[in-house]
Amino acid sequence: MNSYVATDAETAAEFGRTVKATELSNVEYKTRFGRFARENNMKPPPSCGRIFMGFLVVRRVGTRQQYETWMPDHVFEELYAPAV
Repeated sequence: MNSYVATDAETAAEFGRTVKATELSNVEYKTRFGRFARENNMKPPPSCGRIFMGFLVVRRVGTRQQYETWMPDHVFEELYAPAV
């Protein structure tokens, strides 16, 4: 997974400044959730009436509150930029 940084202070304060993420469809996230939800502390997947591209995002990296979630690609790209 690649590292990304929040592009605004509000997102950074709520979810942590740095996240790990990789491209993943909502359907792929649903499959991952079914297998790893408990051990990876995952948020439930969105409904899957259609397939959407997005990102598997690990927030609060390295803390006891670390968790995985999924978000659509256009939302992720508004909130995060690649870490340099």
